[in-house]
Amino acid sequence: MRKIIFSYVAIFGILLSGCEMPDDPNFRTSHRIEAPVMYNKTFQFMGQGPNVMIDTTSSDFDSLFSVDGDNFITISKQESFDFGDLNDAIPAVNVTPTSFSTAVGEIELGNFSSGANGNLGEASFEDITGLDPAAVPQGTTIPAGQTPTPVNLQIGANMDYFVSATVKNGSVDLAITNNLGFDLDVIDIDLRSGNTLITSTTINNVIHGATTTGVLNFSQGDVLQDLNVDVSVTWSTQVTQADPGNLIIENIQGNDLVASQVEAAVEAQTFESSDVTALDDTEFLFNTPDHYIELQSGDMQISEIVNNIDITVETMSISFPDIRTAPYGVGDSLIINYSDATEITRNGSAPARSIDLSGYRIFAEGNQIEYNISALTENTQTGSSSDTRVISETDDVSATVSINNLQIAKAFGMIVTKTVLLSDDDPANGINELDLFNNTEAELTEIDGLSDLSEKLDGIEFTEPTISIDYTTNLEVGATVYGAFLGINSKGEEVFLTGDPGSSYEVTSPVSGLNVNGTALSVTELIKFGIDTNTGSGSITFDESTTNVDDFLNNLPDEIRFIGKAVVNEDNEEGTVITPVEFVPTINVNIPLALRTTQAATFTDTTDQDLSDLPSAQNGDDSRLTEGRIIIDYTNGLPLQIDLEVTLLDSLRNQITSIQPLDYLMASGIDPGTQFADNPAAGSIPIPLNKSQLDQLYQTRYLQISAWLLTTDTNNDGTGNEVKIRSTDAITLSVSADLRIETEVN
Repeated sequence: MRKIIFSYVAIFGILLSGCEMPDDPNFRTSHRIEAPVMYNKTFQFMGQGPNVMIDTTSSDFDSLFSVDGDNFITISKQESFDFGDLNDAIPAVNVTPTSFSTAVGEIELGNFSSGANGNLGEASFEDITGLDPAAVPQGTTIPAGQTPTPVNLQIGANMDYFVSATVKNGSVDLAITNNLGFDLDVIDIDLRSGNTLITSTTINNVIHGATTTGVLNFSQGDVLQDLNVDVSVTWSTQVTQADPGNLIIENIQGNDLVASQVEAAVEAQTFESSDVTALDDTEFLFNTPDHYIELQSGDMQISEIVNNIDITVETMSISFPDIRTAPYGVGDSLIINYSDATEITRNGSAPARSIDLSGYRIFAEGNQIEYNISALTENTQTGSSSDTRVISETDDVSATVSINNLQIAKAFGMIVTKTVLLSDDDPANGINELDLFNNTEAELTEIDGLSDLSEKLDGIEFTEPTISIDYTTNLEVGATVYGAFLGINSKGEEVFLTGDPGSSYEVTSPVSGLNVNGTALSVTELIKFGIDTNTGSGSITFDESTTNVDDFLNNLPDEIRFIGKAVVNEDNEEGTVITPVEFVPTINVNIPLALRTTQAATFTDTTDQDLSDLPSAQNGDDSRLTEGRIIIDYTNGLPLQIDLEVTLLDSLRNQITSIQPLDYLMASGIDPGTQFADNPAAGSIPIPLNKSQLDQLYQTRYLQISAWLLTTDTNNDGTGNEVKIRSTDAITLSVSADLRIETEVN
């Protein structure tokens, strides 16, 4: 049993109280003496200085006690408490590298030749009419008729912008000029690719000297090469307006004409494409358009762009409308441009690019990042590089885009529920396995002074203790901590802090990876609690209504070990996390001295007391002590009954004898409402000494007084009532000795 020690100083002075002088030369004298051992000394329960039961100024009790305005004592200890690094709550977001291949797509065909109002081919008056032109001069009547045999014109040989094409859709406008000298009712035109008829058109009412356009429509898959036309006309009887001339094919112009493959000199081509790349959804979900991650750092790598098109891409932009800079408005996007010095040369490439993404936000609804590519090619009909090119719609510009090394500064969205270790993980005992007795992994909190208190207050049960954890955090999503608090007192006795059945702190399902000496902790050794993230700070209080904190702290642990895991966003709620995750907890142990004693709480003290001047027959003295008693006078202002024992020790501190009164020192009266002492009890208790004790008194060099503290058992149930002690509660003891000395005179 641990004991609290108090000092009492014993000073003996011998006072002559009676003397007999007999006539007989052989006689005995008897002297009665009163020796004050300790007189009217007051001991305050707690405070400063030597006359206190518990000295709060001792270094062992530094910052351990606090006193309120009514001098009610609370054992209070606040310690920083490192739950470990919660930065693992920051979601890891990985972007799948994307290889894009942007094809030219449909190729637009415009001019087929460089000459405006040129001559792709012409048919003479004689070819068209079958008449001798000399016979039909101006002003001559020409009879009605039609071309006897369609006239074939090889127009392809005169097209410097066109060699061949495979049509996807569209048409051409064929411009024809009538210089025959008379009006035409109908011109029929058949367009052939080599010997194959491709399409036909009819032009009506073409007057002399006019240029009229006919539309030739194509079907998908029409192949145009070696172009030629068959022309035939129909006319009515009329007087010629001029001397005979020719029917001229002026030009061919594409009209929304697109091809899948061409060999031609083409005007500048534009092509665009859009696609998405996926973001990993295992830790973070972008469920709405306003969900985002803000990057502390990261980079985008665009590999060398390879141009597989036989044409230079003069400008190209790759835009990411979902990757935005401040102020992060819709439409702000990351745009990478290639032009001028970075243009993508014909059948060539452009060098790789790296873009710093620090400070950007990624908005990726559905965990997808959209990107758009827009390009403009050179015009091969003009300039120094004008010539025909062979281009297919599948010809492309290709590269790989990767977003790497993402470090998140802030994320707003739904963090997928994840488990975070609340301490360093020592791989020596397994990955993601924490052990209470692995000092690398366990958070160790030492409550200085509780071990000393436990040595001085043995047997006291505190009735209203609490442990609270106060914290500040910038985590804006909820987290539930599952952990183990193990309290170990100075004797090595262990108690786990656990939640009561049915309370919010109770753990009902096993938690993997939490062990003690290699064995999995059971649910009865664990506790859980939530971290409130709505206000940026919070407090968790474990009291005896919801936990076994009374058992935990009545063990007076001077060491508390903790391991745990936090389940972040267990309820799958939208929220924000910021790097670094700030979580600064402190643990507060509060043990108000409202107590009851389940067994007698003890304290002892030893003080110097030299009684060598007392006579003893064992010492060969003529005088001896024949009668004696110890008298204890007290005024008890503590709400505790006290049982005393006086022990006499020799020079080696060995026990000579112990003296114990038959009665308790009565407790002070107790206010039934406040449970504080309100009416000190006073009394006097004599303790008689037997002959053996009297004979050995002279050996005394030290006096030890032990006290047993018991709460008043008004319930008569053997447990004692709960009482409260103020720091100013005190007890006054007055101890004296009443002795009779007998001397034989020869």
